[in-house]
Amino acid sequence: MKKILLAMVVLLVTVLSSIVQAAPGEWWEVTAKMEMEGMPFAMPATTTKVCMPKGGESDPRYTQGKDSNCKMTDVKQSGNTVKYKGTCVNQGETMNMAGETTHDANSFKSNAKMTGKSHGDNINMSMMSSGKRIGGSCDTEELSRKVQAQGKVAMAQRDEMLSKTCDISSYDTSRLIYSSSLFVDARPTCPGKKEAYCKTLNKEISRDNKAFEELDRSEKMQGKEGQPSVVKACNLNMESTRKSLCKAKSKRGPLSFLESYCPAEAKAYRELERKRADCGGRGFTGVNYDSLMKKCMGGEMLDNAADENPPAKAGKSSTAKDAESSATGAMSSEAVKEGTKALKGLFGF
Repeated sequence: MKKILLAMVVLLVTVLSSIVQAAPGEWWEVTAKMEMEGMPFAMPATTTKVCMPKGGESDPRYTQGKDSNCKMTDVKQSGNTVKYKGTCVNQGETMNMAGETTHDANSFKSNAKMTGKSHGDNINMSMMSSGKRIGGSCDTEELSRKVQAQGKVAMAQRDEMLSKTCDISSYDTSRLIYSSSLFVDARPTCPGKKEAYCKTLNKEISRDNKAFEELDRSEKMQGKEGQPSVVKACNLNMESTRKSLCKAKSKRGPLSFLESYCPAEAKAYRELERKRADCGGRGFTGVNYDSLMKKCMGGEMLDNAADENPPAKAGKSSTAKDAESSATGAMSSEAVKEGTKALKGLFGF
């Protein structure tokens, strides 16, 4: 949508620049309105005091500026009706125009349609205008200078808007993924930004499973809609990234990601969660204390707990004390207390 709005700014500047030429003129009040397919809102009508060359209301060829990018062709006049065709060329892209104007001595009405493409987007636009003579002589050269100055301001505003659009430093993950066409299209709106865009996107999906999942969903959706693949455009290795994320998330989850992309890790994670549940809460107050103690203090659970609770450098740990008590054939009540305390530290209960 932003590309279409930018195209409209450029087109309006082009058309406005084509209204004037260096010739004696007279004042008209012109009301213009533009409509474009796909726009979520209607452009309001504008009324402007215009210095129009004499005769300009009856022949669109008179409204061509000498430096205009719009050229009128195939002009046919029948009575007070003029039909015409034309083209406007901007940055190598051509818009086709077809219109009709009816007029009398003091007023005119005009309708024109413009079609073409801008940055790969289809443009289908209608422009309606009407004017009435208000009289008084004027210099169209002066108006030309004003229009050119306004055009420079409009182009500066367009450049500022484009600069903000192409600055990915403020993009969140979703916007980064779904704005890919701005950077990786054959004729991108943000030329020269592809390398930085792809590098940022690859960094995001490599560290964040949510970003990886969203890009994967986007790719599947684009495949159904026939849109270009950002994964291919950026040469992203999704399989390698998947494996790396599976390894990184194998012990911490989330389980939803592991179940969707890492079946082996998901199975191990569920078993680990089951053991954690067995080793927590009131399980140690029952008659299975000894078997649970042996299960929870060894094997995978101990290995995982050790990652977050490394052994002390000096002195005997509570686990070592328990081992010594077992060697004597009986666990003292003090060792039981110490063991339970250690388990609470290990498993967070």
